[in-house]
Amino acid sequence: MSASITTEKITLSYPLFSADFLDLNQLIVAGGGGEGRNGVGNKITLLDVSKSASKHTDTEINIKQLAEHVLSKDEDACMSLAVSRSSNIPTTTSDEYSSKSRNKKKATQATAAPSDVVFTGINSSEKSQLAGTNEHFRIFSVTSDSISPNSQHQLFTPSSSVENYQRVLRTRGSFAAIANGGGLVATSKFEIVVVNISDTSVRRRIETEVEVADLDLCDDGTLGYCTSKDIFITSATSKNEPRKLQWQSSPPIMGVLRTIRFLTPTRLAVVLNYPQRSGAEVLLLDTSSGDVLKRKKLHRGIKAVTGFDAAALAADGSSVIAVAGADQSVEILAIDTDRITSAGSHRDVHPFQITKVVFSPPPPAPASYQEGNVEQETPIIRLATTSMGNTVVVFTLPLLATRQGFRLLQTGSVAKQTAISVLLSLVLVVFFAILLQYVFFQRAGLHDLSDAVSEVVSEAVDQIVNHVKGDNTIESQHTRETSL
Repeated sequence: MSASITTEKITLSYPLFSADFLDLNQLIVAGGGGEGRNGVGNKITLLDVSKSASKHTDTEINIKQLAEHVLSKDEDACMSLAVSRSSNIPTTTSDEYSSKSRNKKKATQATAAPSDVVFTGINSSEKSQLAGTNEHFRIFSVTSDSISPNSQHQLFTPSSSVENYQRVLRTRGSFAAIANGGGLVATSKFEIVVVNISDTSVRRRIETEVEVADLDLCDDGTLGYCTSKDIFITSATSKNEPRKLQWQSSPPIMGVLRTIRFLTPTRLAVVLNYPQRSGAEVLLLDTSSGDVLKRKKLHRGIKAVTGFDAAALAADGSSVIAVAGADQSVEILAIDTDRITSAGSHRDVHPFQITKVVFSPPPPAPASYQEGNVEQETPIIRLATTSMGNTVVVFTLPLLATRQGFRLLQTGSVAKQTAISVLLSLVLVVFFAILLQYVFFQRAGLHDLSDAVSEVVSEAVDQIVNHVKGDNTIESQHTRETSL
């Protein structure tokens, strides 16, 4: 496989708002025209992207449709979606606000299912919402050739506002976390709800004064969420008061928080949009102290970020990040030991606004990979982006195995590393040749020649040191130019 990023595109029949990977080779997307007879259906589609890195002709499309489920036109489109890889899913509506159990004890029956489970955010009809019922949390079973509705639940506090919808959804381990938005009525508050994915029982409910911009779950059961100005860290299950991160410096960093993602339990990647759509940057934060460990300004074409995702590739925090801009561009960044570098920008990826950016699950631990073995198959991770223009674009990113896991294999990094290795080898050969000559002259008693060789060695070492310093200066200048 070529050690470079490749892309593949497919156009569907409806605008897309949400997406997630079942695995490396299967992508599920959803969206639609919403409630009403506008001629644009509401759908969920399963795609095979296993050949998205293969060569093809101009008329051939390597992304294939495997299954599709048509949703009701009397309800809203799917606005959020996340895959759960747990084997147990509920088969009956079960929640304290469910229409089937509002006056009963909560049902907790679950049944084993070999299929993948997909959680979605789909509003009930406006008529139902006005009556106080909105079964927005929908569960689907997905196999390689079918998408079947399983159950639907009302998890948010009942409200008569038709603007309230499930705008954020994340899953991790045995939990799913959702947040609402959309202009709630004055008597209501915004909410985060954490549930068990096995039976949708509510583990925690957090009320917020303002709308939650984004949230994420960590493997250790930590919940992180942000509003436009503040970041909070708390437990997904306990009732402890959320801890507000003191991340701002003096003078403060101006802008609006857009998204957050855990890279490790102690590292958080955050996107900040500058005021008046004047740019954006990625911040790397310490979740314990709130310290800003690193800042990286995105390329100048990104006036505001509309989509973001991150994938942790190694235990040491090595990760890959993708951000989508309002200019329909996608910038990919690599994080390696608290260092953020750009791995390339892709312009005009979609014809209309990008609505979702999502990575596939990282490959398993590289037990079968040997570092430096060029004959082994290159490990990969995929990145999918969707848009309101009905398009799906899938990137295939090559990875490099390390002792800790993986890191992003950036274009040209192999050739650059090889050139540096060859140069260093030549320098060492010359250095040791001169050193051997020096030792020989010393033992032969040729002190004048020995002194001359000593001067040559000293000059050679000085030149090497100055050359390395010069390269570092050039690299630093290049990094600054790239970050502008």
